[in-house]
Amino acid sequence: MILYTTMPQELVYQTQESEYAKQKVIDFEGIPLLVEMNENHDYRVLQVMSSDPSHYMDNRFCPGAILSNKKYS
Repeated sequence: MILYTTMPQELVYQTQESEYAKQKVIDFEGIPLLVEMNENHDYRVLQVMSSDPSHYMDNRFCPGAILSNKKYS
């Protein structure tokens, strides 16, 4: 089946509730980040939750970056 739509895939195919249980918001140097814990118990950045545009330009916490859990737990 082919679905022609302008809606993003995430809205059409909803993720399971168990995937959201691994996510949480942490404070990284004063910047709120939505992160997901991986199998090494480190955090992988999913989204920058800040309203400051300059925070999106910092490569230390771009989506996909890995943060050590020891600092932020």
